[in-house]
Amino acid sequence: MSLRRYLERLHLIDNLIRKKQAGSQQQLASKVGVSRSSLNEFLKEMKEEGFPIKYCKKSNTYYYEEDGNMVSSLFELSKEDLNKHHGGISFFGNHWYNSVFVNC
Repeated sequence: MSLRRYLERLHLIDNLIRKKQAGSQQQLASKVGVSRSSLNEFLKEMKEEGFPIKYCKKSNTYYYEEDGNMVSSLFELSKEDLNKHHGGISFFGNHWYNSVFVNC
């Protein structure tokens, strides 16, 4: 998978969770266009990077358990590095994500 596609999928997962549109594991995997096992890998990596992702069985959806601003080291790649190796991704390089996390 190219770096561009990988980062786009991470960004989509983050957006869907923040907007409370993630749904179940199967629904989220379908929205992102990956298998459930691939989604689990994405979620595992995001959690390792500090995203406070939780799953609510009652609401059958993923959510963020904390309020705050988050930035992942995955998004700290310089624009020069992205352009040099993968054609660039204008909306990712050094971008801070202002995520509003909600409780289940």
